[in-house]
Amino acid sequence: MRKKKLLIQNTALFEQLQNANLSVTRLKREIAERDAEIARLKKQLDTAEKSKTPTPLQNLEQKVTAHTSVADDFDYGAEIIGKIVVEAARLSNKLTGADAGTNAKELVNLILGRTEVAKSEILNIVSSNVDFEAKRKAIDEQYNMAIEYFSSVMAQ
Repeated sequence: MRKKKLLIQNTALFEQLQNANLSVTRLKREIAERDAEIARLKKQLDTAEKSKTPTPLQNLEQKVTAHTSVADDFDYGAEIIGKIVVEAARLSNKLTGADAGTNAKELVNLILGRTEVAKSEILNIVSSNVDFEAKRKAIDEQYNMAIEYFSSVMAQ
């Protein structure tokens, strides 16, 4: 009886080995097909790169990079907006400190509102079609007006 079990087990193992070999062969064939597809796609990519015709994605990329070049007026406007925001934060912190009055929240809202107005005005100035010196003057004027307003709010 023992020989019969060994024979059955041997036959089962042989069938498993045959199935595994078939699977390996099938997987090797799939790998070869995929390698051929990769080679074909690489060839297409090389051909496309050599043709040098810009794709829609490249056209979009060129447009985006053209619009992202930051000019001096944008840098200057951003610098002044930063100064206004820092000053507004400093004064808001001062108003809401330990000795905050009853109308501190209203005063902070006034300061923050004026900050937003100044930011908007500076953006309009930077976007205008005038020379840099005129823009710089107008931006400085907005800065001075915002600081004066902050001073008047703090005096309350």
